Amino acid sequence: MNSKKLFGILVFFVVFSSCYSQENSQKINFWDNVRFGGSLGLDFSNNTTSVIVSPSAVYQFNQKFSAGLGVNFGYTRFKPNDVNQYNYGASIISLYNPFRELQLSAELEHTFVNASATIAGEKIRDNFNFPALYLGAGYRLGNIAIGARYDVLFNENKSIYASAISPFARVYF
Repeated sequence: MNSKKLFGILVFFVVFSSCYSQENSQKINFWDNVRFGGSLGLDFSNNTTSVIVSPSAVYQFNQKFSAGLGVNFGYTRFKPNDVNQYNYGASIISLYNPFRELQLSAELEHTFVNASATIAGEKIRDNFNFPALYLGAGYRLGNIAIGARYDVLFNENKSIYASAISPFARVYF
């Protein structure tokens, strides 16, 4: 074996073993700082049924800032014209609490939609997707935050939502 390679391997093991043997006085377990939660939305009216489930997990970096990932699943049915929509997607979320009662949020979400409708006896299908960037603010009380968020990328021709503003209720444990 080449002496330069042998020397390099020896240096690597010495550095690795000295780094490994260092004890951190503050051992931090990653999972101790992960909070699980999300939101649930239900809407029932005479002509509409809507169910949305959005679980997520965030890593609590410190008392003020956390960030993580989420998924969303939804089903909506409009009785006139027998419209059914299934949507699913993923999101990246960040939460900032400048003080205990205020929660600011930014959420980048991408949603895929499978829709079908029966119009004049004919079944029509449409599959599409759209991005959303939500900026929100809410009142926080313990593990619960209630507020509103605004989609800065909202396009009424592509979104399944009627408005760029939507209320939210989040719970994280």
